[in-house]
Amino acid sequence: MKKQITGGIILSFFSQIIGIIVGLVYTPVMIKSLGQNEYGLYQLVLSVINYLNLMNLGFNGAYIRYYVIARTKGDDNEVANVNGMFMRVFLVIACLCLFAGIVLLFNINILGNQLTTTDYVIARKLLIIMVINLAISFPNSLYVAFMSANERFVYQKAIVILLNIAIPILNIPLLHMGFGSVGVVSVTLLLTVIRLILNMWYCYVKLEMKINIKYFDNLIFKELLGYTFFIFLSDIVDQLNSNVDKFLLGRIIGTIPVAVYSVGYNLKNYYTTVSWIVPEMYVPKANRLVISNSDSEDLTDVFTKVGKINNYLMLLVLSGFILIGRQFVNLWVGNEYDISYFAALILMLAGYIPAIQTLGVNIQNAKNMHKMRSIVYFLIACLNVLISIVLINKWGVVGTCLGTLFATLIGHGFFMNWYYHKRIGLNVIYFWKEMLKWIVPVVIMTFIGYVLLQNIIINNWFKLISIACIYGLIYIIVLFIVELDYSQKSIVMSKLKAIIK
Repeated sequence: MKKQITGGIILSFFSQIIGIIVGLVYTPVMIKSLGQNEYGLYQLVLSVINYLNLMNLGFNGAYIRYYVIARTKGDDNEVANVNGMFMRVFLVIACLCLFAGIVLLFNINILGNQLTTTDYVIARKLLIIMVINLAISFPNSLYVAFMSANERFVYQKAIVILLNIAIPILNIPLLHMGFGSVGVVSVTLLLTVIRLILNMWYCYVKLEMKINIKYFDNLIFKELLGYTFFIFLSDIVDQLNSNVDKFLLGRIIGTIPVAVYSVGYNLKNYYTTVSWIVPEMYVPKANRLVISNSDSEDLTDVFTKVGKINNYLMLLVLSGFILIGRQFVNLWVGNEYDISYFAALILMLAGYIPAIQTLGVNIQNAKNMHKMRSIVYFLIACLNVLISIVLINKWGVVGTCLGTLFATLIGHGFFMNWYYHKRIGLNVIYFWKEMLKWIVPVVIMTFIGYVLLQNIIINNWFKLISIACIYGLIYIIVLFIVELDYSQKSIVMSKLKAIIK
């Protein structure tokens, strides 16, 4: 399993790199082919469809916990029963998703009165395909969760890499042939079906997965609903914070601001998705530690270990984006998207604390102590909506991002750290002491870099990439000298020697 974790982490990084490269190359092509209006429309419909993803009711996050409980009993029939019950739930959710899609189709005016007749025609086509795609993804989530519970990360990441490569290969020709956003979502649907088939094959053939589809225990299901309700509430919060900005911008201002915001939001997504690479490999371990009643010190060690790795990654991207992000955005998608830089930067700042404390959410879920978090987050997300409505009218795209930043600082920055320390039993003071050891040097490096770059004009890709590489090299060297302890330095040096040989 250690090889699976190591291999999974390596492939995850590789997958993220490919995903980012694909996004950086593919997004400008997509924007140019669709135009600001249709790209904004595509993002607007996508933001509405993402709310339907809430219909999973938090069952995705609950599966691993119930799987581990069944597996510790050493009874294969118990595992098959858990699989069967979750599959029945996901199939019902898929049907409800299709029904909700039909309701949305007949109420397409929910997208706002800023759209033209042509926009509504395209929006209906997008809605139909996206809903079918989402419905198929629900049963697929069981297979993904089963592989994660069995710590089979290498196969999962290999599939993700192949799909990331397939997206531009299939989409770019369709865009050039004039199929537009409808062609893009059709390719997404095709790849979702392929992924489902591949995951089913791996689970049934390689992992010998058993599903007792006839099994359904009402008592366990009631317990499951009680457990997942607050995960569901947390998912509502995530969706509000992730998609409400696009929806509000579309209704209040129009599709073009949605396009500008979406460029910044996509950059923020590249930033935050990296934060899940390492933690997701430790989710099964965190569940085992909780179920085996390990002490808080063991959980704090894992929480801090994963947090430190994420801290190195997040600060590298964040500090680099502060220094040359604006020039990057202008070279990447054009000067008309200049505001996207500020949107991305604000959203990255909002995502920093949750990113380095990602594993904490899984520890809460494993302890079944996620209720208070979900309630407080829901209230703060509602506050975010109200603040965003006010700020959109004043500052447009930047205003709605500031609303998200404010809500995140209150929710995760203050409340969540208090809750981790006082209720979950994690030593947050120790955690932040470890984080600050690297935060301070990065702040100093960023300030020096900002001063030095004031007199340098970055107006082409060669200069941008050169400066990015130089800063990245300096970052790694300072990290090695200042932050890593003797044993960590020895491990790094031994790995480098092995590579050189």
